[in-house]
Amino acid sequence: MHSLSPSLTRRALLRSVAAAPLLLSGLARAADDFPSRPLRLVVPFPAGGSSDALGRVLAAALAKTLGTSVIVENRGGAGGNIAGDYAARAAADGYTLLMAGQGILAINQPLYGHLSYDPAAFEYIGMMGDNANVLLANPQTLPVASVAALVAEARKRPGEIAYGSNGIGSLSHLTAEIFANAAQVKFLHVPYQGAAPMATDLRAGRIAFCVTGSTLAVSLSKGGGLRPLAVTTGVRLPQLPDTPTLVESGYPALEAPSWWATMAPAHTPAPVLARLREAFAAATSTPEYRHALEQQSTLPHPMDAAAAGPFLANERKKWATAVQSSGAKAS
Repeated sequence: MHSLSPSLTRRALLRSVAAAPLLLSGLARAADDFPSRPLRLVVPFPAGGSSDALGRVLAAALAKTLGTSVIVENRGGAGGNIAGDYAARAAADGYTLLMAGQGILAINQPLYGHLSYDPAAFEYIGMMGDNANVLLANPQTLPVASVAALVAEARKRPGEIAYGSNGIGSLSHLTAEIFANAAQVKFLHVPYQGAAPMATDLRAGRIAFCVTGSTLAVSLSKGGGLRPLAVTTGVRLPQLPDTPTLVESGYPALEAPSWWATMAPAHTPAPVLARLREAFAAATSTPEYRHALEQQSTLPHPMDAAAAGPFLANERKKWATAVQSSGAKAS
């Protein structure tokens, strides 16, 4: 093996030092020009659902703030992994953003065992909001009016009371498992391919209760047909003012809303990230955006980049523990 001569080493060092100002000026120009074309927001679900609706609300708000179009691109499937992989492979130039929640950023790695992308490598832009999960019961099948009554009934009939979730390893499944472990009871898990078929079976009494997002729960509980027992956010929902939180119901360690964040690919230049974060903060603080969240039974969740690192690390730890305790595995 031949070593480089001292003169060649010095020349290489001088070239790198000389190139540094050019690189920095190039990044500065990119930030100054950003955005010079439309952005795309990758949503990990098909069009038409509540998550897609929230993504479109953000896209419209960002478009106004940035002065360019923000196009929603739906890439559903594999619990969000298709969207996560797609966004991770996109150019790190700020023009591709990812709508990501617990699935992509915290649950899928322990659930699937291996991913084609690193959830911790995405760059944080901002938090879109919290959508509470709701314990929603059919009072004809399960005549209880509180979490305490549900727990008491489950202790009389261990493993018999059937509940529905959006699928094995989904946030609704794991939230129910955390609750069951905290209450030291066992339920019968019935997984579904999404919220719609689960809601159909709940109304028909084929399952006794479910864990579902607040947007759907508010709609299903109107008219008194189904009964919300508790919400998983730290505060009550304005749309369900008489429904206590799980914390109020005696489970202080259990706060598990479905949160959504906007992320960018790893290594997106710092000046571009700063511009995106500034635009995101402005877009999500407008009365129009807050009103749209309210219409979807979603709570604001402002969080800067400094706080996001510890928050996301804690979420990865919390949901890895939940996946392990549930025994859930996906292929």
